Amino acid sequence: MDLQELVDEASAILDAPVTLEDRGLRLLAFAAHDAGADHVRVETVLGRGAGQRTREWFESFDIARARGPVHVPAHPEREIAARLCLPARARGVVRGYLWAVEPPEGLAPERVRAAQALAARAGEVLARATSRRRETERLLLDLLETGAEGRGGIARELADDLAIASTASVVCAVLGGAPGVRLQADQVHGPGGVPRDVGVAERSGDLVLLVPTEGPGSPVRDVVESAITALARLGLPEVVAGVGDEVPLREAVVSDRRARAALRVVRPRDRTQPSGPAATRVHAWDALGVTRLLGGRAADELVEAVRTPAATALLDGPEELLETAWVYLEEAGSVASTAARLGLHRQSVYHRIHRIEALTGLDLSRGRDRLELHLALVVLRTT
Repeated sequence: MDLQELVDEASAILDAPVTLEDRGLRLLAFAAHDAGADHVRVETVLGRGAGQRTREWFESFDIARARGPVHVPAHPEREIAARLCLPARARGVVRGYLWAVEPPEGLAPERVRAAQALAARAGEVLARATSRRRETERLLLDLLETGAEGRGGIARELADDLAIASTASVVCAVLGGAPGVRLQADQVHGPGGVPRDVGVAERSGDLVLLVPTEGPGSPVRDVVESAITALARLGLPEVVAGVGDEVPLREAVVSDRRARAALRVVRPRDRTQPSGPAATRVHAWDALGVTRLLGGRAADELVEAVRTPAATALLDGPEELLETAWVYLEEAGSVASTAARLGLHRQSVYHRIHRIEALTGLDLSRGRDRLELHLALVVLRTT
């Protein structure tokens, strides 16, 4: 019996709306029911999980350590109806929660006992799923950390575990947040998270996704976006991802290396950086252009190398000259295009260019001097 069947049976036994959620109160399954839905049920079903305030309310009843039914009273101000919580325990650990909206007359004890048995079975199903995910995580990390001579056997094991062909092509993505943010593999599993055939592993607080591809139009970006959205629902909106190249499964380490390099370029430096739907969250290695240079191990040395006296003088100079230099170099030295973008007369652009040359000591009619300034601005504006 799968989780949906367990939830449907529990709803029939209790004659009440029932949901099954994981330990983070994210929705795993729910049973349709004629009874009216309160605010929390709507929030949980539509949002794939409870909101922060709702989680705090339910967790205040110590449900994570409960060994039997927990009756949570109604909270009219928050439009929360009274609920029965049945911890889904297995092997001494709470794996999730079976919730039922209680009718005004309460639930009969014999019905609660029958539903409690179903909660225990749900706990076992969740425990097996967790065990399988841990094995997937181990195999994925082994594949990425083993030398070339030992990857073949591990790749075959991982392919069997994910139910994909051992000859499949894959893409690795690495998800990371701002400093101090640690991600966990369990946070992207379940409804609204990654599909069953995607490998997930935690490594040093970041998440590695191994995504099987299906040729042109493969859903790699969609999978990565789904994982980031799942994390955002848990209060982690600053997460971004670096995405590597498509490679054969046994060569996943190559894709992983480039995904990590891409993440080093785009990872938020602090929690104040723009994030969320309006910001770019998925960054492919092959689309980073010259900023790939910042993904290497010598990125700090590169930053210092491009910070020449000329670049420093411009960066410390008037803002209008810095902006003019950036637009002029981005427009390949076209005065007409620079004037159009900045809303200036061409003579004003020429005047500013002369001021930039006087400030930096560079001759912007020379390709080498333009390269020095342009590379410095690309690198230093990115960092």
